[in-house]
Parts: sequence; structure tokens; C-alpha cells
Amino acid sequence: MGPCQSQSKLKSRKDLQQPTLIRKTDQVLTNNNPSLNLPSFSPNQEVNSEPYDDTKKNLSQLKVYRFSYKQFYSEITQGNMRLQLNQKLVQHNLTGKIRVVEQYERNQQNEEFISQLKRYPLDNPRIVTVHELFIVEEYYHLIVDYCSGGQLSNYYVDKSIIPFTEAEIASIIYQAAESLRYLEQIGLTHGFLDLNSFSRVDMSHHFQIKLSDIRGLFVKPNLNRHNVFSLPPEACIKKDQSEFDHQRDLWSLGVMAYQMICGYPPFEGNTIESVKSQIKKMAAQYNNFQFDRVSKLCRQLIQRVLVPAKQRISLQAFMNDQWFKIRTKQNDQNLLTKLQQNKVKVSELQQLFLIFIIKNICSADQQQLYTEFANLDENQDGQLTKDEILRVYSNRFDSKADAKLFIENIFKIADVDKSGTIDFGEFLVAITDKSGLLTEENLKTTFKMVASSNGKLTTQKLRFHFNTSVSKLDKLFLENFNNPQNVGYSEFEALMKQLL
Repeated sequence: MGPCQSQSKLKSRKDLQQPTLIRKTDQVLTNNNPSLNLPSFSPNQEVNSEPYDDTKKNLSQLKVYRFSYKQFYSEITQGNMRLQLNQKLVQHNLTGKIRVVEQYERNQQNEEFISQLKRYPLDNPRIVTVHELFIVEEYYHLIVDYCSGGQLSNYYVDKSIIPFTEAEIASIIYQAAESLRYLEQIGLTHGFLDLNSFSRVDMSHHFQIKLSDIRGLFVKPNLNRHNVFSLPPEACIKKDQSEFDHQRDLWSLGVMAYQMICGYPPFEGNTIESVKSQIKKMAAQYNNFQFDRVSKLCRQLIQRVLVPAKQRISLQAFMNDQWFKIRTKQNDQNLLTKLQQNKVKVSELQQLFLIFIIKNICSADQQQLYTEFANLDENQDGQLTKDEILRVYSNRFDSKADAKLFIENIFKIADVDKSGTIDFGEFLVAITDKSGLLTEENLKTTFKMVASSNGKLTTQKLRFHFNTSVSKLDKLFLENFNNPQNVGYSEFEALMKQLL
């Protein structure tokens, strides 16, 4: 985790109440988008930061506000990556984070879309985060992650140019599969996945991506000449093409992999019907010169996906395929060092605050850390077991007993909820540099973001930031504070600095 440090000092309680100039840079963006011009802004002192009561009863998973997003965010220049017509680039006035605001008309279809976001919070690093919803008279405004690398389709404008290596394509497709695995777990499908659906987090060499087409999970478009290329054969046969299942999304990954290898989709035509005819015939070609440039494993995996539904492999079998071993592995020795350095036990409440700070203030390395987590997670269930970690690190120790002792010590610190496994949130906290994260500026900024308008921490307010029940937060407050009804900045600061 990058240091994310500041030189500013918290001088007095009075200073806490004053607005401060935000950071002029966002770590993810400016490292890879130096052309982006980021002005400084000051927050509006008069903003009421409490979510709108009437709306939040029905949208408990979202932070919802009944005023313009311009109270919290300022629009900035777009930089060198294209946005959609309904999107604008904004900067948070307090944290300096760069995000995107998506505008939707307040109609019945979008009302249903917004209500579905309440049921499915989409809390996964491989999917863009929906941070807030602002409601004004005619529009909904969603605040989502900004993926400065742009949509994958932006890299395939010229069909004669293949912009990624085979190893990079394997990494991208595997990350897309990780997002599908999460969607499968929560019961969602997309149905029209293509290169427009995923975006690169930034322009770095790590090639981290996210599923960025959130609306497509809930609002299904009509079949048209742009999305027909992603149809599986079973959907082409049926008159009703509104049936969506996980096998359909897996088919789309096969189409994406083919297109990223060749520069064009496996099934083409001048009309919707001609494309559907090619799909039903399974007319994809694997003897062109592009497939001569990639491994046999790559071609074989695509051929196991672009087949009729009854013959198609499962998502789990897809992710376990040998081809994905071509992906660049992370430096596990460096990860081991990070785990060894963190020896301070973290409470559940401290963990919630740490994850909030990482996601909202210092999130530059979060995607890369998720890749490291996934490399350890052999059965891809989103949980690390002692055996999984042992298999990776056993050769780093003089004996198996030493390795087991080391892993036991990791779990004593990292397994905050005592479940016997480590989830990604716990992993993220375990390897984070606490001294670089818990600076006075970061603590001060965090408190301003989560505190109520009276300058106190309340469980009612925090449940919107942490997506945790009030009863659970009440319990955690009792465990961590002497006076749970009167938690100000000094109590919050003392709690977090116990970790230093």
C-alpha cells in the first residue's frame, strides 16, 4: 500500500471545524495521466451531509442525498480518456478523489435500476463502486469509480492492431471472470458483455480492469447491431432473447478473448440476422494468422467456451484452465514481508475504518492487492484458508512447522471475525502500511466524511458508510469507546492510533 502521507498537523479542535484545501492529485490518476489538470477546491461549510431520510428507507445500501452532487464535488477537465455522453469527471472537494458522475433521467426504467442497486450493493474490487446517489428534480446522479485507462473497446479501434500481449490478455480475461464469479454468487447476470463493458483502472503495466457497465446488470437493452455479436447460440434459437443465465455471460468472455486475440469478433455480418446465422453455425475460424501467434492452450480454451450450452465448460473450470498460468505472478516474497510487518491486532471497528480510508482516500493499490489475494485463493471462493497460504509459503521456511507457526500468527492478527478464513477486507488491512495510512490529515479527512453534522460519530450515520447494521455498530461502539453516545474526533483518533 502506498504511503498516502501528509505533512499537515492537527493543531486544535477549532482547526477541525475549518475547511481545508484538498489534495491536488489523486494517486491513481496522476501517476498515469500526467496531462490531467486538477485544480484545488474547498468544501462548502453549509452542506448538510446527512442522507435524505425519505429516500434512504428504500435505498438503505446507497448513500443518498436530496441535493446536487456539486455540493460535494467539482467538475474538472476530462483528460485524455473518453467518457460516455451521460458522464462527467468530478473531484471530491474534501478528499481530492477523482470520480465519475453518471446522469440518468428520473423515469420508471431508471427508478427500477436505482432500486435494484439497493438489493445488490456490488461490493467487489473487480466491479466499479457506486459511492453515492444524488437526487434532484429531473435526474439521478450516481457517483462511481473513474477508470482512467478507458474502456477496452478504445484499444481496438483499428482491427489490424493487437494492443496487448497474450499474457496481458490472459490477465484481463481472468479478471473479467472474477467479476462474473462474484455476480454468480449474488445471482446477477449481464447478458451483453463485450469490450465496452470493462475498463482499465489506469494506464499502468499491471492491466487491472473493472466491470464498468453497472446499468447493464439491471436494465437490459433491446437486441441491436452493436450487441448482437455477444449472443450465444441458445439465445439465437429462441424467439424470446430476454432469458439471461451465467452460461450466457461465460460465452461472452469467450467472444471477448477471441476478439482481443484477433482484433475482430468471431462472428460477423452486415445484419442482425446474418450475425445470428453465423453464431448458430458456430462459424468461428481458428486457423487465421493471429491464432498462429498465440499458444495452443489459448485457442483450446476459447474453443471450450464457444460451443453449444450443453458442451460449454463451467466458469470454475474456465478459471482453473492451464492457460491462465501465463499471467505474470506477483512477488510473493514481498507479500510475505508485508504480512510479517503487521503484528498489531485490529478490532472489527478499526477494520471498518481502515477499509473506508483505503477505499476512499488511498485506493491506488487496491486492484493490484486483489490480484495478489486471488493468486493465493486457490479454490476462488473469496476466502483464504491456512492450507492455501501454507501451500504457497511452505518453501520459504526451514521446516513445515515454522511455516505453520508463521501462518497461525498471521491468522491471529488478520482473522478479525474469527471465522477461520481471511476475506479480502481482512487481507487488505493485514498488509497495509498503517503508519503511512493513519496520518493526521487522513484521519481528519475521514472523520469529516463520516461524522454527523454535530461533529460526533453516530451508528445511524456510519451504517451508510460501512453497510453494517446499527445493532452491530452499537455493539462495536460499546466494545471500543468509554462513552459510545459522545464519540468526537479525539476519541476516534485515539482508537485508530492504537494501531501505530
